[in-house]
Amino acid sequence: MTVVLLAAGRSSRTSDLKSLYRVEGEYLINRQIRQLQSYGYDVAVVLGYAYERISAVLPDGVKVIRNEAYGEGMFSSVKRAFETLDAPELYFCQVDRPVPDKRVFEALSRSESPVATAFYEGHRRPPQRISAVMKSDLLASDAGRLDAWIEATGIAEAVDVDDPKVALNANTDEELRRIFG
Repeated sequence: MTVVLLAAGRSSRTSDLKSLYRVEGEYLINRQIRQLQSYGYDVAVVLGYAYERISAVLPDGVKVIRNEAYGEGMFSSVKRAFETLDAPELYFCQVDRPVPDKRVFEALSRSESPVATAFYEGHRRPPQRISAVMKSDLLASDAGRLDAWIEATGIAEAVDVDDPKVALNANTDEELRRIFG
């Protein structure tokens, strides 16, 4: 299984880069990579803004993808991952959200739909699983946002999960401290 950690944005609502936020002496991005690897997953990271600064601290064994079009939004990073990686399916997480429990990824993997997203408290939430059979459709899309593309496919399965971490999103310094400590 390949999990793509999306970390290309400017972190414009925080005082520094979210990826480099320190959690118990460790960079947030490295903590998330370590957690995903502990599940036995291959990890790829999409970087854009501050590419050199963030890539310099990443551990060995992580595929780093550069998205020079990061200013176009997260969907451009999803597209860049599909252009770069050769995998039967990709799972997408975001650096400003806690990594969910392994059982969330397992639930997504059991979906028979080529597009599956976690569903918690009545809302679709990351992570998302997208099969490579959707690659050409995704790359040709001008949806502009991943959630809009997922909705437009008309085939996405919302997979019920019971991990409240999927609902958390740290967009400010205060939220980073509250969610990650």
